[in-house]
Amino acid sequence: MTTVRVLVDAVGQYNSGDIVTDAPDGLVDIAKKEIRNAANGQLLAEIVDGGALDGSPSERELQLQAELEQSKAREAELLEQIDILQSDGELKELKASAKELKIPGYTKMSIEELKQAISAAGGGADGK
Repeated sequence: MTTVRVLVDAVGQYNSGDIVTDAPDGLVDIAKKEIRNAANGQLLAEIVDGGALDGSPSERELQLQAELEQSKAREAELLEQIDILQSDGELKELKASAKELKIPGYTKMSIEELKQAISAAGGGADGK
């Protein structure tokens, strides 16, 4: 059982774009022998149930690969946004603590700087 994709019009009873499952022997031979149109050199048909004859990926496989790469990039972007949102929440909590402890310049500090300043102020001022 061989599946063949017809690439040009009028190959036997088939037209361009037809995918013939359980293709007749003549159509399979055309695909296997890579017979081309005499006028323009275009390939008449190709076997599709095992990939292209030369072993290269089909258009659909390439499209799916591109979609997979886009999905992976989108996933990485979303994970980064989640990290930013989580760090924003942590930053807000640290700034609130620094404000209570009256740490000067806390609004311009990074998360690590805030943690150090809060630790230093909290330890030296007994949490006040």
